[in-house]
Amino acid sequence: MSWLTDWLQTIVVFILFATIIELLLPNSNMQRYVKMIVSMLLLMLILQPLMAIFSKDLTDFIPNLASADVVNEKHLKNSIEAKKIDIESEQRAYISEQVAVQLKRQVEEELRNEFQVEIESLTLTLDEEQIRAQISEAIKQVTVYVRSNNKNNSNRAIEPVDLISIHTSEPLAVKEDNNTVQTKKVQEHLAETWLIPKEIIVLVWEGGK
Repeated sequence: MSWLTDWLQTIVVFILFATIIELLLPNSNMQRYVKMIVSMLLLMLILQPLMAIFSKDLTDFIPNLASADVVNEKHLKNSIEAKKIDIESEQRAYISEQVAVQLKRQVEEELRNEFQVEIESLTLTLDEEQIRAQISEAIKQVTVYVRSNNKNNSNRAIEPVDLISIHTSEPLAVKEDNNTVQTKKVQEHLAETWLIPKEIIVLVWEGGK
């Protein structure tokens, strides 16, 4: 701010000097011309800061202004893009949650009555590109966490084991256990109800059943 102080001091000194000259001059036509010249000089002193600004090369300021505009524009674009990503992520999470709730409501009563199975929770994996289209086409995987509510399984008596003779000359038939059969039945029922392939349905039994 030193330039402002110097500028004000120059104006004050000039006004004092002009006042002294005016007092020394006699009352004549010369005094009017001197006053006019002094007024013009005073006006030039007052306008000196503006004249100094316009006398500089404006091309020095243009690159700085342009670079500042570019930085601000990039920052604005990045901010908008970040907001867009956050909104889309929240929308996907909301859609996934709502679809999971609807799928659970469709089958939980039938699973309880027909298969003695309770759904603990349900999670979805959705295709982001297909999520705006048909929801059934956007589902990549459904993971269903279930538990059996059949109390007869825990109270079932242990049956005696019969001796089995194995003939090595005949091929050994692979028999599926009850858990595997139950899992397949539940998967088929869910696939039929939800109208999706059973291959993308994963059942997770509570306690590793």
